[in-house]
Amino acid sequence: MTDEYELRTSDYGLLTITMQEGLASLIAMAGEVFERDFMGAGEVIVQRVGHSRVQHVFTANGRTIARLRWRGLRRAVYEADALKLDINVGALDKRISIISEDGSESFLLERSRANPNKEELRIEMAEGDNFCLMRSWDSRLRAEASFVASKQFYVSKLLVFHFNMRHRTQTTARIVVNPVMKWEARFMHRLLALIVCRIILERRHSGSRRLRIKEIKPRRFASSARVRERKRI
Repeated sequence: MTDEYELRTSDYGLLTITMQEGLASLIAMAGEVFERDFMGAGEVIVQRVGHSRVQHVFTANGRTIARLRWRGLRRAVYEADALKLDINVGALDKRISIISEDGSESFLLERSRANPNKEELRIEMAEGDNFCLMRSWDSRLRAEASFVASKQFYVSKLLVFHFNMRHRTQTTARIVVNPVMKWEARFMHRLLALIVCRIILERRHSGSRRLRIKEIKPRRFASSARVRERKRI
């Protein structure tokens, strides 16, 4: 009985080790697949190029990875190596949609202002994955802003978009790509396209707003010569 129990225990131990090794190999294989699709951690710079035909160029490590071309004020095309995305902007800029080459549609949506319990902006992918987009102000005067893209069950941030709302510079945004984005690499280009489009729209509106006119203090009453003469007496 003891020998039989020891045999069963050893078989269970070998089975557990085999399962652990199989799981480790599957994780390694999945990591290799994601690694191939991942452009790598670092910084992506988005710059505005051209005048009559404006386009935004995405650069990482000195290499151009994508281009965003506008066709009017509400339509754009995002092009990468073997990828082309059609972008449409909805009414009041509350909805930005992306149509992939296979016809699937992904969205960036602004929440209803009447519901304060939901996040300000959210991204819904065609596959059913949702991302949260939170805004923060990096300066007291609210000139430097940033968008943080995150996803449920992730402790760290996926992407951080830094941009300026007041100065219309050639650099539209600086994007910090964190290593954890490797596991969501298939959504990388759609996230870049949607969020950068949102930044361009916000910068466009901030530049068209009227500046506040500085209040002028009312001029003091200028007394007449007769009144001034009485004050001297």
